[in-house]
Amino acid sequence: MNPTDMILQIAAMAKIGGALPPADAMNMLASMIERLDMHSDSYEMDVAALVKVGATIWNLSSGLDGMRDPAWVPPFLRQ
Repeated sequence: MNPTDMILQIAAMAKIGGALPPADAMNMLASMIERLDMHSDSYEMDVAALVKVGATIWNLSSGLDGMRDPAWVPPFLRQ
């Protein structure tokens, strides 16, 4: 699938309620990273890309105050 089609599919899924809660999305990313082949030439690049996606989810779920306060914990991780 080309990048434009992928973005359109992501937007469509978000509109129909297909988005995951932030905690589930973070868990899915962690699981994807864990399944990557450490011996692959693209391993470090793939991990870096997925970590950036995780950081984006973190920032979006943190709100403006959370992005500025390093001790802030997003609601989905609070106990």
